[in-house]
Amino acid sequence: MKSYFLLCFVLAFLMFVSPLASLDYSKFSKDNVKTALSFLHTEEGDGLSLFESRDEAEENAKVKVLQASSGKILKMEDLEYVVGCVAGEMSPTYHEEALKAQAVAAYTNLKRQQLAKVEGKQTEEYDITNDTGKHQAYLTKEERQKTWGNNFSIYEEKITKAAQSVAGQTLTYKDKPIVASFFSLSPGRSENVKEIWGGNLPYLVSVVCPGDSLAPNLVTEQKFSPEEVRKLLEADSEIQLSDNPAEWLQDITYSESGSGAVSELTVGGKRLRGNAFRALLGLKSPAFSVEFTEGIFHFTVRGNGHLCGMSQYSADYMARQGSNYQEILKNFYPEATLS
Repeated sequence: MKSYFLLCFVLAFLMFVSPLASLDYSKFSKDNVKTALSFLHTEEGDGLSLFESRDEAEENAKVKVLQASSGKILKMEDLEYVVGCVAGEMSPTYHEEALKAQAVAAYTNLKRQQLAKVEGKQTEEYDITNDTGKHQAYLTKEERQKTWGNNFSIYEEKITKAAQSVAGQTLTYKDKPIVASFFSLSPGRSENVKEIWGGNLPYLVSVVCPGDSLAPNLVTEQKFSPEEVRKLLEADSEIQLSDNPAEWLQDITYSESGSGAVSELTVGGKRLRGNAFRALLGLKSPAFSVEFTEGIFHFTVRGNGHLCGMSQYSADYMARQGSNYQEILKNFYPEATLS
């Protein structure tokens, strides 16, 4: 009789565990590009396995994320990280194939950072941060619930399903994870990495971004007084501004790609990349033109983001036109291999 009850218990246990076992739980700064060039020359407790304690789960966690706002290091599994990153970087209303492409990019950037750590190029305790100025965003489950409100269950399931379907897939070049940079919206073309951060990466070149020119928020106008510009440019001590604001911005050159991105300009006697100037002023993108009239700087800006890599708006547009995530990634990261 005891053997009979023991057998029943084992069978019930296996019925419970088998569905779990079938699941596969296998972001863009100048520094990231420098690391790639050198290669060429959750919340705590989410995703605990059935018998792990919280301490054991953290001990065995695959990903360590520095939460910039608190300074805490969050520990989690790969899947939780990718879900939180996609949630922080792309609208959950986007097409599933666009979300898959974003998940692959997020995971690729994580693997690149972890490889840099193994090779001694990164010495911090964590693998990656949620500081978008350095790496890529990450939202904890609690933050996702707060952001999405009543839509949490729907969006969480949608993003998790997308992440699970591409789990473990990375973009590589010469067998190493690429800089899978991405941005919101282009002026119609993405931009070559050499124009944005310098260097040469064959998979980060200017490509057509389908649908971006149709975006309702493609063009924005930003205005600054001379006093505002002077204050913002104080962040670069090498910039020396004269008393005549009309002389501050000179010799503007544009990228040969035709994207409309500013390649370089002279600011207060210093030569800057267009993207560096964009960052100082907080312009939406480096694709801008400027006029100084009636004592005001008038910037007409096209697109949103640094313009290098995958346009998220285009990824969604391509998906809605029938492209799958492989085709989306191939368009934005030519010469990279999906594996």
